[in-house]
Amino acid sequence: MKHCLDCDWSADSTDLPSQCARSRAAIEHHVETGHAIDSTESLVRPTVPDIAGEIFVRDLVPSSD
Repeated sequence: MKHCLDCDWSADSTDLPSQCARSRAAIEHHVETGHAIDSTESLVRPTVPDIAGEIFVRDLVPSSD
């Protein structure tokens, strides 16, 4: 299953039976919108933390101090 991390777009095997077709649709969605795509095999849409991006990035990137 392919999920957009920025909007409600998704593609699964009921929409597009072949993995290749789902991948192509995900790439096309990214090219058209610039949105990030999650390609995990999970049937559930991934959750994105409900925090400010600066805080999230600060916690992921090592300090330069």
